[in-house]
Amino acid sequence: MTASTSSAPRLPGSAALVAAIWFVLAALAGATGLVVRAPFPLPQLTIVALVVFAISVTTGRSSVRAWIDGLSLRALMAVHVVRFVGIVFLMLAARGELAQVFADRAGWGDIATAAVALALIGLGDPATPGRRAIIHAWNAFGFLDLLVAVGTATWVTLRGITPGVTPLLSLPLSVVPLFFVPILMAGHVIIYRRLVARGR
Repeated sequence: MTASTSSAPRLPGSAALVAAIWFVLAALAGATGLVVRAPFPLPQLTIVALVVFAISVTTGRSSVRAWIDGLSLRALMAVHVVRFVGIVFLMLAARGELAQVFADRAGWGDIATAAVALALIGLGDPATPGRRAIIHAWNAFGFLDLLVAVGTATWVTLRGITPGVTPLLSLPLSVVPLFFVPILMAGHVIIYRRLVARGR
């Protein structure tokens, strides 16, 4: 049963502070060129570590999980609207500033994920097995899209393709791989857990 808005637990202040510091550090890493200068595979390992951190914090027995469990499924899905950033990827590739193969895969995948999320949010929380199945499919696609994006960026770097993915490692887009990708991947895990629990 979904908790009402009035009874939903609040996000712990310490968690909000950690998230704010995390976001600022991701921005600073891009603004100072720290990520651009980091040798391969340090950026990729950093992203993996942040994904593991985000999933462990949001799914473990903690006050953060209690807050998340008080959110509606639509609220959890609404976070993925940020993935319309895929439009920016396509624009940068069209200007010759970002690898086209990355933009084609990650850009269109993100746009599709965000657009379908909006459509599904309009349908409300899943009340039937059929609707849950559709959200399961969207959730799996969105998770795989993030894996493909990270994998493609790594492949572009290894192959030395020009233009590469430098804009993703510089401000303002540095917050995408270093902040939003880990949170969005954790979000897919949370949504999966919520759907499975409702299906029982």
